[in-house]
Amino acid sequence: MESSGFERFSLLTGRAAKSIARLKQVQMEAFHLSGAHVTCLCQLSRQGSLTQGELARRECMDRSQASRILRDLTAQGYVRTEAQQGYKRRYMLTAEGEKTAARIAQIIREINRFVSGSIPQADLDVFYRTLETIAGNLEIAAERFSMPLKTPMTEQDETT
Repeated sequence: MESSGFERFSLLTGRAAKSIARLKQVQMEAFHLSGAHVTCLCQLSRQGSLTQGELARRECMDRSQASRILRDLTAQGYVRTEAQQGYKRRYMLTAEGEKTAARIAQIIREINRFVSGSIPQADLDVFYRTLETIAGNLEIAAERFSMPLKTPMTEQDETT
């Protein structure tokens, strides 16, 4: 990705991220849930049950954040746990959590239809495959280039 391509990509993904954050905030306000709470609730709805570690890995968050979110969702009556203690404890949705997850899924489907309904499925498939490749490559680059790169000095740099 050339410099101008990277700048365009950064600008567009930044705009998309801001719009998604705004949508999450407005749409989830009625449920008193943050975006992170919603993604965890939806993940539990899809998977049936997960341990704290499984949820953290699936949502790319640290265990302490997953723990706080699960504690919040449990306090709100959306999540319950098995009697088992420790890291093997499994979390699952309560009846209220299932009902709320279904309502949230409907909102997400409606927004998705609005956003991408006019785009052919084949184009969406290519877009998501490409985006997955770019995201994976960026993760590798973040590891490989974790130290600042040294650039060669130009004559102008030497005189300033």
